[in-house]
Amino acid sequence: MRVIAGKYRGRRLVGPQGLEIRPTGDRLKESLFNILAPVIPGAVVLDAFGGTGAIGIEALSRGAGEAVFIEKSPAGCRLIRRNLDACRIATGYRIFEQDVFTALRFLARQGFSADILYFDPPYAWDPYGDLLALAFGRGLARDAASVIVEHRRRTPPPESGDGFARTRLLRQGDHCLSFYAAISPSGPPSA
Repeated sequence: MRVIAGKYRGRRLVGPQGLEIRPTGDRLKESLFNILAPVIPGAVVLDAFGGTGAIGIEALSRGAGEAVFIEKSPAGCRLIRRNLDACRIATGYRIFEQDVFTALRFLARQGFSADILYFDPPYAWDPYGDLLALAFGRGLARDAASVIVEHRRRTPPPESGDGFARTRLLRQGDHCLSFYAAISPSGPPSA
C-alpha cells in the first residue's frame, strides 16, 4: 500500500493486521482519484471508515485543504496516525474515533461540510441508505459534492433516496464505487 501521486508520492503506508480493516486497493484508489482529480485541490475531504487513512492521505498528497477521518476502531485510528506520521503530515487533518453516525451528527451540529465524502464501510455493513440520507440531509455534502461509497458488487447501496441519487457506478472485479449527488425534489442530480 502506497501513496500514488502528489506531494507524498511513493510513501509506503502501514497496512492492517488481520481482517478487521480492509484497505482500498491501489488500482481502485487510482481510478477513484483519476475521477476526482479536478475537485481535489483545496477540497475538504471526509474519509469515513478510515481504516488506514489511505484515502484521506492520498487526497492531502494531491492538494486537498483538509482531511477528516472517522474510524471507530482504536487500532484503525492508530494506523491512521502512524501513516500520517510516516508521511510527515502534521496539520490539515482531524481524526474522530467514533461510530460514523455519532461523528457525522456531531460534525453536522458544528456546521461542517465537505467537498468529497468517501464511505468505505465493512462489506457486510447494511445501513447505506441511512448513511447517505444523513450526509445529504444534514448538509454534510456541499453543493456539487462528490459522495462515494465503496461496496461489493453483490451488496450495493440504494440507487437513490430522499435528496440523493447515484450518478455513476464503477466496477473493478467484486469491488465497486457508487458516486452520489444531491437532487432537488423536482429534478435530476445537481452534480
